Amino acid sequence: MSTALPPLDETLLRDRLLRTGIFAKLERLESVGSTNQHLLDALAAEANAGRSSGHTAWPHLSVLTAEEQTGGRGRLGRTWSSPKGSSLSTSLVLCPQLDPAHLGWVSMLAGCALVDTLRQDCGLNSETQRAVLKWPNDVQVTQADGTAKKISGILAAAVPAGRGALPGPQAGRGVVVVGIGINVLLDEEQLPLESATSLQIELRRAAGAGESRGLDAAASAEGGRLRTELLCGFLERFALRLRELEELAAVAPDAVAETLRAQVGEVLATIGQQVRVELPDGGAARGVALALGLEGGLQVQVTGQRAAAKQDWVPCDPQTKTFSAGDVVHLRPAP
Repeated sequence: MSTALPPLDETLLRDRLLRTGIFAKLERLESVGSTNQHLLDALAAEANAGRSSGHTAWPHLSVLTAEEQTGGRGRLGRTWSSPKGSSLSTSLVLCPQLDPAHLGWVSMLAGCALVDTLRQDCGLNSETQRAVLKWPNDVQVTQADGTAKKISGILAAAVPAGRGALPGPQAGRGVVVVGIGINVLLDEEQLPLESATSLQIELRRAAGAGESRGLDAAASAEGGRLRTELLCGFLERFALRLRELEELAAVAPDAVAETLRAQVGEVLATIGQQVRVELPDGGAARGVALALGLEGGLQVQVTGQRAAAKQDWVPCDPQTKTFSAGDVVHLRPAP
């Protein structure tokens, strides 16, 4: 019989995130289809009902987390679910004091905060085992053979104007919902892909304990604490990064984009890689990732393209293109 995994420590979450004033609201659900969709629906319902009181149930820096997510959605419409209590499924409502042009960076800013947490709190910062960011919003852990495996995915959704604009002092500012899923206590058999990993697997690898074969009783007892500490560390770092960015925007708005590009660039593993960019329309391009643009797009020196997944690649003269959306695959260099 499998050991039931303990829930998040809600008291600790509230002590670190609410009583300190870092976040405005925290709600934990036992199960939800999608934390992002739950918040988008709630904001839309508020907008449709009207809010003459000037109050919203989901103000800036609200957090929704669920023990189980049964219909999470990622990039390019991918869906997934995970065993209850094994992962972190969390979304935030954000209405930052930033130019709307900079909101596209928010998911990568969240990625930076998670990389910091995995490196500093979990020790994933060695030559053969380092947390890194893959453009635009996956967090990976490098492996001994030089590859990297995904431990987290992040997805941001802008709230359409008029369908969730927050009232009061936040009125008129852009609203975005950012969701993050983190594999924490999954063993190898539970991972959705061979290219995925979990914090449990990586911690055991770091300790030299070999591959994970499921939680024993002792590990299970600590599982809730591990998930809670990881969530707190990530949320605290993200809120700090966002606040510092808002402070910069208030005094030097022209410096925000370059600051974001520098922060993301410190942990981004994509630059310099041979990449394939899978596009939302089914097409793709491949070449060398050169740099980040000032709006967060990926600049690639494209040397080949295809119109659809099953079509042949067509070589082209090298040309620099900037991609604002797409799924990036890091390719191994040709021998």
